[in-house]
Amino acid sequence: MAIRKELYTWELYGDDNDGTSTTHYPSAGTENSILYGDYGNVQPAQQTFLVKETEFVVLEKVRCTPGISPYNYVVNGVAPNRTLDHWPPNMFVNIVIDTTNYYQDPQNVWASGVSGTASPYPQAVRDEPYYDLWPPVYVLPDQTLDIRYTLFNSIQESASVGLWDRIPSTTMLCAVYVEYTLFQGTDAMMARKLMQLGIPITVSTVESYRQMLLRNKGLETDTFEHYLQIMQNERKRKKKERKMQGIATSQEYGEGA
Repeated sequence: MAIRKELYTWELYGDDNDGTSTTHYPSAGTENSILYGDYGNVQPAQQTFLVKETEFVVLEKVRCTPGISPYNYVVNGVAPNRTLDHWPPNMFVNIVIDTTNYYQDPQNVWASGVSGTASPYPQAVRDEPYYDLWPPVYVLPDQTLDIRYTLFNSIQESASVGLWDRIPSTTMLCAVYVEYTLFQGTDAMMARKLMQLGIPITVSTVESYRQMLLRNKGLETDTFEHYLQIMQNERKRKKKERKMQGIATSQEYGEGA
């Protein structure tokens, strides 16, 4: 059994040329995968993430590079040695499970996803996120997970009008950040059971469930009272934790606190 917090990042850097390449840079408006796409530091396996039958994934954060206007770029030097040091991609990122996308428009039509302005990475003081992936997304055994991005600013068009002479290989143009928890073995089985009961799947709820099973030592646990106890214990633990961190609300402290 194992519970692991996993992070995955994808970045697209310059190619030490002028930026007009169509093989190194994606075209504006096209959707590409961070796992098997043709651009950036894609994994060697070149395939979507398949959740095995002994695994359970809780996807918690998906973020990408912020920026809207292509004119907010930063260039250093003088012609013919002007280098591009920063470029805003107007980037959106989407979650795809099997053949279903997570973000859709009100007509349930495929959408581009959440923008980097709403959920930025890398995060700066001026780019505080105001969107969070909540509730988290559950990816079940035998399902595939893919993360796809779309740029709505064209690197090639900006380069073709002569705004710079070279994009160094050290300049990161855009990036995607993914954070998830991977449950394996018996922990994955417990996560599936908690999901069926409508209990949020977190590291603490799975661990509480495991402790309850060990205390019962094989006694009947498929009763509502047992799982109600899990939820109550987790609620008390969270309340105590928030008090210790100083982020509890007045309702959590209670009257007279």
